[in-house]
Amino acid sequence: MNKEERMMRRLCLPLLCCVSSVALGEPQDMTRSVRIIDDPPAEAAPSPQTQAPTIPKEPAKAAGADVRIDVLPQEEFALGAPMSFRVTAEKPGYVILVDVDAQGKLAQIFPNMVTLADPAGVDEKANFLKAGQSMTLPDAGGKAAYRFVASPPTGVGMVVAILSDAPLQIVDLPDVPAAIAGQAEAADFVKDSTRMLQILPAEGERPTRAPKWSFATKFYGIK
Repeated sequence: MNKEERMMRRLCLPLLCCVSSVALGEPQDMTRSVRIIDDPPAEAAPSPQTQAPTIPKEPAKAAGADVRIDVLPQEEFALGAPMSFRVTAEKPGYVILVDVDAQGKLAQIFPNMVTLADPAGVDEKANFLKAGQSMTLPDAGGKAAYRFVASPPTGVGMVVAILSDAPLQIVDLPDVPAAIAGQAEAADFVKDSTRMLQILPAEGERPTRAPKWSFATKFYGIK
């Protein structure tokens, strides 16, 4: 078993034995509010604007939170508009972004199927940030092989930045209950679900300690 296969097998929820591939935001998924498009073509014109959704107040920054997330270039988007995210780590760690749409469906959007599709294997440092370092996704220089596009359903979505002090590229998290989607309670649900994750040692390796997690949440609107 190679290094990549061992990494893919090490993450699971307590009641699961493997990582589901749907944890990643796949480029062809047309139902997510933030859609990943690989090998991006010229940008299409955004859809006509409709009534703006009400974006809830950001949750207060928790004590000891070591990561920040910003939605760019604004917090409200028309369907088809490009989106980007800026993540800043206040302590060194491995960053994962998950998106939760207005109906509660959750998808990991970074690292994603495009960034992980390297013939040389998974680069375990690709999502690592040093203390004080920021990362803009997609790359602000326009060199990324993918882009994020505002997609249905319309309403209030949420992006959560997860910072782990242990090497981590994939998380397998459940969808958020639709009744709390787009609300502050949705952020708490994602955090609690993440804290339940366990990293299982590969065969022949010593037990791995639980990661130290840090979270940041940002709501956005799609109309």
